[in-house]
Amino acid sequence: MYFPSKKDMWMSIILWSCSILFIVPPLFFPDLGVWMTPDFLDKQWIKIVVLFPFGFCLLWMWFKTGYTIQDNFLLIQFGPFNWKIRIDLIHSVRKTRNPFTDPALSMDKIEINYGRFQTIGISPKNKFEFISELRKQNSNIKIDSNFEKAKES
Repeated sequence: MYFPSKKDMWMSIILWSCSILFIVPPLFFPDLGVWMTPDFLDKQWIKIVVLFPFGFCLLWMWFKTGYTIQDNFLLIQFGPFNWKIRIDLIHSVRKTRNPFTDPALSMDKIEINYGRFQTIGISPKNKFEFISELRKQNSNIKIDSNFEKAKES
């Protein structure tokens, strides 16, 4: 079952603004801004080749961030980056709003503890359905009490 990532407005603005700044100026306005490059590197095609991949990578993250539960695995896709976690290795799940980098497009995250001291934060749109699907495959997953209280209210 596939769960798309929740997307915060501020994250949307940052990702789209940076993508546009990496793609549009080198293509249409090559002399815009200060390019601290030696003369032999001051070519439009070099700026495009260097900056386009960053812009497209950010857009890839925007359009392809999601979480799939299938065949006892949690598959996490964050643009070009992928993780594969065995569901039977997941110990606990809790709500978090940490600002650290995770494969998530929102600060409203779920922190998953698995394996030996491994943690990853994700932000599925429907957290309760996501956790329900996880627990169908591993009923031993501990759910944080704050998360349970949020579900009841």
